[in-house]
Amino acid sequence: MLAGLGLFLVGISTLTSNLRQLTGRRFRLMLERSTRSPFLSALAGALLGATMQTGSAITFILVGMVGAGMITVERSLPVRLGAAVGTSTMVFVATMDIQVLILFLIGIAGVSLAQSRSPHPMIGIVFGIGLMFFGLRLVGSSASSLTELAWFHSAIAGVNGQPLTAFALGAVLSIVVQSPQSVAILAIAMTSADVLSTWTTIAIIYGSNFGGGISTYLLSAGFRGTSRQIMLFQVMFNLLTGFVLMALFFIERLVGIPLMHATVTALTSNVEGQMAFVYLGFNVFGAAMMFTIRKPILAWIEQRWPPVPEENLAKLEFLHDRAFDTPDLALDLAEREEKRFFQLLSGYLDSLRLQTGEDEKQAQMIAPALNQLHESIEEALTELGHKGLGIEGSEQLILLANRNRLLGTLHSSLTDLAAAVRAAKTSPHLEKLARIVIEAIDALMGTAIDAFDSGDPEDLSNVWEATQDRSEKMRAIRRRFMQSGEALSNDERLDLMALTNGLERTIWVLHEFVGELTESESDDNAI
Repeated sequence: MLAGLGLFLVGISTLTSNLRQLTGRRFRLMLERSTRSPFLSALAGALLGATMQTGSAITFILVGMVGAGMITVERSLPVRLGAAVGTSTMVFVATMDIQVLILFLIGIAGVSLAQSRSPHPMIGIVFGIGLMFFGLRLVGSSASSLTELAWFHSAIAGVNGQPLTAFALGAVLSIVVQSPQSVAILAIAMTSADVLSTWTTIAIIYGSNFGGGISTYLLSAGFRGTSRQIMLFQVMFNLLTGFVLMALFFIERLVGIPLMHATVTALTSNVEGQMAFVYLGFNVFGAAMMFTIRKPILAWIEQRWPPVPEENLAKLEFLHDRAFDTPDLALDLAEREEKRFFQLLSGYLDSLRLQTGEDEKQAQMIAPALNQLHESIEEALTELGHKGLGIEGSEQLILLANRNRLLGTLHSSLTDLAAAVRAAKTSPHLEKLARIVIEAIDALMGTAIDAFDSGDPEDLSNVWEATQDRSEKMRAIRRRFMQSGEALSNDERLDLMALTNGLERTIWVLHEFVGELTESESDDNAI
């Protein structure tokens, strides 16, 4: 059973990681076009949920789309509600007798993965699905024998007939496993082996979805603004639906009014099928309820967690969907996006002039927005590569791709340098050096931004000369501090190394970037 559980979880991990590779810009554009009406949004979400089988991944896709300005929060909600219904298909498939098919999936996909140097993500998806259901079969076939163990029998006896305990168990397991479907499927397997009663399994299924809401809330802690709004709507979906259905559970159990248990019993005599319908019923009921009250809930969420100013930084300002219909125009707009990204990098330096504590907070707000913007530019350039560009267009695309790669490296270097400066500012021995570093890199960045904006070859040449190798100067600074009369602590020595190395690396990357600009301008003049 433990081996089956391990294979089951590895299968889910393999499935999720390969699905992420299929969710690029093209996929998101296709999803954006299908969210023009609530009905189409819900249908697209259901198909997406049935395909991906992971609510968390779908939520993060929607967060990325909202962050990139592709859809609004309100348009994303029906997609997420439909996806909740779609993810129920895994539970139904798990109740079917597909043992032979599972073995074929594992065998064929496993051989393909072993023989291919760069396998297509679909092969990994098939292999993950096969592992997941193979592990599930091992769990199900071994669950009945666990009842022969005295300690397990006692543990189950404490859950059977105790709905609140079963509900709490489902919630805890869902938080640990990070997959409500997984907990529900395992509970169904144990129910078919007569280990758990149907009433207990219903409570566990409700608890697993309730726990999924708690997991999403924990994951949302690092998000702000509209991104967190989407995740909190999902939290409300799980928590409210779990609370309401658990109340109806007690009404049906104690009062005898036919509700969920009576409905699924009437639909099929197969116990596994009954419990699969319970899982579907949870999501259908919750989706219908939340869709009906989505506007007041969203208004409350927006009031409590309003959009944040830096969200606009993460969105493409010039490259819109229609621009891709004219590749030459899109290439020029992509260059404008790169110029804007380069200018926004100076926000790190502005944050360093703030008071201690505020500087780190500001940098932490800027970093995710710039990461999102850089990723959006990269995806846009990849999309342009599929547009059948001519020779000149292809050359321009290569130059833009190289620039964007260096901009990503420069972003990473500035992030590290900013952290080193913040640490050095707390040292009485290094504070002055830290402030000199801020002004020095700010001056270089400002000059480079002006040169990039103007495209003047002389300006670019001057910046290229000003960013020549500084390794000797950095070594001299380190030696002077190390040999000074003021003894540095071990932490201060490490901060000094990080500060000088960070400055040296940032200047080197800036030099490479300006060199790329100089080369491209020279090519343009030659043409």
